[in-house]
Amino acid sequence: MAWRPTQYLQEGELDNTCPNKVMGWMKFVGIKDKVTFNLEGNFHRDIRGANIHFTGDAYEDGTDIDSGNYFDGFAQHQTGNVGDITAGLPPHDYGNTPYLEIYSEQNGRIVLELEPAQIEVIGTPIPAIESDPISRKEQRQNMAEFLGSLAQEINIPQENAICVGGDTVVMADERAANNKIRGMKLLPCKIRERLPSLGGQDDKGGKALAYAKCFCPSSSWTWYITEGSPVRSKNNDVVDYILFGLVDGQFKELGYFRLSELESVNGPMGLPIERDLYWQPKTLQEIAPELFKSDEASD
Repeated sequence: MAWRPTQYLQEGELDNTCPNKVMGWMKFVGIKDKVTFNLEGNFHRDIRGANIHFTGDAYEDGTDIDSGNYFDGFAQHQTGNVGDITAGLPPHDYGNTPYLEIYSEQNGRIVLELEPAQIEVIGTPIPAIESDPISRKEQRQNMAEFLGSLAQEINIPQENAICVGGDTVVMADERAANNKIRGMKLLPCKIRERLPSLGGQDDKGGKALAYAKCFCPSSSWTWYITEGSPVRSKNNDVVDYILFGLVDGQFKELGYFRLSELESVNGPMGLPIERDLYWQPKTLQEIAPELFKSDEASD
């Protein structure tokens, strides 16, 4: 339930030298100009009052990475509130690794998880003994408001959308939430171009590759997509996709399903199906070896 663009991050800077204000920028593969930030709040005590420079997974090899349509709807200028931002240093108020969390008015929750070597503290933070830890109540409020906007996105009536975080209860507000869930395009063009048509991997058995993984965030149901063919209208427009792959639900089985079905399903908590953005193609034998023991024996 967040944008997690670490793999597309090249570098960035955030400045908390002005109390209760964090400003800065980030450069991502796929976005021509820097994304700027103007946020209310403070860093955690390990870096409060300082400036941080950080690099992401695309810092050195960004030219070899294609972000596709990941950043569709991502705002060039972000305003909102600081979530948990720490370098993972003592006094360890929030973990021991770098973690950057932002609650954006434009795009909801944005999270970057980095390695210690990817972050540099510039300047001298305020001594931890001279400031208080970040209020967990305020952070629960931020999360509750974010969940309220998600409730609106999945059409839960405002009067019924009550989000609880700790001892904080927040009703869904009336903010537009068109991009809060990122649209979750389950089968983007990049995957469609690589995906074999139906029957294209029939002779591979357990060695068939799953090119995409979709899952329900609030249950254990998962769909591993190995093949797919478009359904076209009389005008030859693509109106749906028939997909084939491994379905891991009440039990694991191979079967057909439609893209429109995945797009229309909501899980037990009302959350829509999502695609694993970090998925790398794997064989069905790797995913469910128990279903392909005969394939292993023949190797």
